Amino acid sequence: MASKRAAIAWAKGMLERLRNSFPARVAARFSDTYILSISASISFYTLLSLAPLVLLLLWGTTFLLPAAKDEFFKQIDMLAGPEAKNTAQMIVDNASATPDTGSMAAVLGGLVLLFGASIVFAQLQQALNRIFRAENQALGGVLGFLRKRLIGMGVVFGLGFLIVVSMIAHAVLQLVIDQLPGGTTVYSTLIAFVLYGLVFGTVYHVLPDRPAGWKLSMAGGFITAALFLVGRWAIGLYLGHAALGSAYGPAGGLVVLLVWIYYSAIVFFSGALMTAMFDEMRKQGRAAQPW
Repeated sequence: MASKRAAIAWAKGMLERLRNSFPARVAARFSDTYILSISASISFYTLLSLAPLVLLLLWGTTFLLPAAKDEFFKQIDMLAGPEAKNTAQMIVDNASATPDTGSMAAVLGGLVLLFGASIVFAQLQQALNRIFRAENQALGGVLGFLRKRLIGMGVVFGLGFLIVVSMIAHAVLQLVIDQLPGGTTVYSTLIAFVLYGLVFGTVYHVLPDRPAGWKLSMAGGFITAALFLVGRWAIGLYLGHAALGSAYGPAGGLVVLLVWIYYSAIVFFSGALMTAMFDEMRKQGRAAQPW
């Protein structure tokens, strides 16, 4: 009888430890913050803002990298497949039929593009504030609306700069890799891991109203980069064998692109969630270092 009570007590203690473990708390917080729903809404906003986002990015990068446009669509092809690439290329080509540069219509069109691109980043900041449990510091009414849009536009320019730098670094490092004997895939993956980690970590530090420190933000960024690279292979395998695009006929490319954006958003917010929890653990003194 005593041994039975001891076994029950041991089982209860084990269940309690499992319930309070970090993976269990991450899973509970994942559910409480509705990351799947947030990712779905961000995917929708990203798809609506895809044309202005890509156009602004390409306008900024082609000055430094003339082949940036081809490289951009090549990356989409590698990440999400040819159907998604063709859909994105069609959206951008249709949206790029703008008046001559310098005309009033072109200036107004550029402002509209910038405003449209800022929408997804304003939503992104709102989602990160929920994950980081940041206090609502935004003003209400017109001032709050303008503040969110200005922040979104600032993030557009900031991320655009980071992407330009990462593309230049990738191009330079690729030249070095091409001279190395074998293992180019490994080197390219390592470069992508570093660049993705830097971009994700910077976003985690800059965008929320209650950001984590640089060290934790970068740790979360590189965790997200690792998940992103693993998931890139997994979802590429899924999209290649599931024939998801062909099931939807002419809209197949759009569906494939949306699925890829949705998965990327889940990975991004999961990394943000772990970063936020690491930061809370550090501040509460439960763990001096999460790693």
